[in-house]
Amino acid sequence: MSGFTRPSIVAVLILILISGYALFVPPLLGLADNGDFGRIMLPNGLRHERERNPNDYFGYFNYKYDKLQYYNEVKPDKSTHSLIIKAAIALDDLFTRDNKFDIRFLAVINLAVLALAMYWLVEVAGRMLDNTVFKYVIGLAAVVIFGDIGYTVYFNSFFGESIAYTFFLLSVAALLRFSVDQEVKLKYILIFLFSSMIFIGAKNQYSLNGVLCFFILLSVLILKISNWKKLAAVVLGCGIILFSVWMYRVIDENIYLINKYHSITRGVLVFEPKAQDITKKIGLDEQFALLAGTIYFDKTPAINPKHELLLDNFYPRYNVFSLALYYLTDSKAFKKIMEFGLKNSFAIRPEVLGNFTRDSGRKYGEKTKFFSLWSYIKENHVPNSAQFIFFFLLVCFGITIIRITGYRKAGAARLAYYSEVVMLYVVLTGFSQVLISFIGAGDTDLKKHLFMTTVTWDILFYYNFAYLASVIWKKKIKV
Repeated sequence: MSGFTRPSIVAVLILILISGYALFVPPLLGLADNGDFGRIMLPNGLRHERERNPNDYFGYFNYKYDKLQYYNEVKPDKSTHSLIIKAAIALDDLFTRDNKFDIRFLAVINLAVLALAMYWLVEVAGRMLDNTVFKYVIGLAAVVIFGDIGYTVYFNSFFGESIAYTFFLLSVAALLRFSVDQEVKLKYILIFLFSSMIFIGAKNQYSLNGVLCFFILLSVLILKISNWKKLAAVVLGCGIILFSVWMYRVIDENIYLINKYHSITRGVLVFEPKAQDITKKIGLDEQFALLAGTIYFDKTPAINPKHELLLDNFYPRYNVFSLALYYLTDSKAFKKIMEFGLKNSFAIRPEVLGNFTRDSGRKYGEKTKFFSLWSYIKENHVPNSAQFIFFFLLVCFGITIIRITGYRKAGAARLAYYSEVVMLYVVLTGFSQVLISFIGAGDTDLKKHLFMTTVTWDILFYYNFAYLASVIWKKKIKV
């Protein structure tokens, strides 16, 4: 098969047609503003239209924004999310040359990245199969899973998840494409590095993924490649570690304080009947147990979150490392956050945000049902529990053993085994996001914070589903 009849090309064309219709053709679909947009818009010279009703923000999506025409006093945002927004603004300027920004230009960039990622994913999956019909089935499955409106609706928004989703998927697809070649091609590693940096820099909670990226690049050393390629992998790995540390340190001070407050009140102390014992355990005064369950934005707080008592004796007493140590050394605490986190890692779509524009005639806060089969099944017909996740991972582990056995019998080169390293990277990313979310901000807006965890489960499902299809059709593994 070649040209436009290849399953990977067909899948990409279907994705573009379906997502293009949803994102670019009225009635447009997107995500309403929950209050987060201003944080990324203002540093990039954008704001909501002056004539827009502020009461519409949560319920109605808007695709037009004003470009600031005066000196912007807001400091530039140090994130890769801003880089992609600036690219979209430049694209908008190229075509419209007006004082408005059409967010659909941002969606164009995201959709293009998703299309490339899906092309490689379907290509890799197709190599496992001999049966032509099943190759197309696998291609359509990719569209249903990764083109679900729960994911693509983010593209018409200023949420960092849109950038994180597309570039993380591209990074994994590039690694998988790297692993199925007959020779080591550094271009895929460079694409992995670039897309990983965009992903890591999209939101502060992803910055620690740089450690996992470092080990992925370091694992290239097990391959039979030249010394200069090994040296390049080590240098790139060190570079992404430094980039991750920098991205973590440049977080906005206000966001940092809010998240740090919630990491204790809605994290360590949440659901704890003996909060005083926990505060002592983590090195805080017992009086701070009274803050258990509170949030930073309470209208009648027990104490102002910026009170000197907290600034001097609360926030300085703990940090991300001490909280990580607490969770990792206390089995009950670790079990609590894992069970609570994993059962919330199935939701793709935000619960309270509308998908339609006001002029669509739809109800305030209404969500679209268009092309939402996958997200509907996950949220309503899959057991939302930690036990199910562990069972799913156990099945994936069993399939991995079968694949590795197949590689050995076929006398495969080391490069073939690298795809299993990639799947391990995906699993660790999913689990790490649960821990990072609790350490970073407790259970506040947890389903949104665990967005990337549900993405990792979908990648694992798709890759292993493709492999099981190859077993069903009794195809020997090619390398």
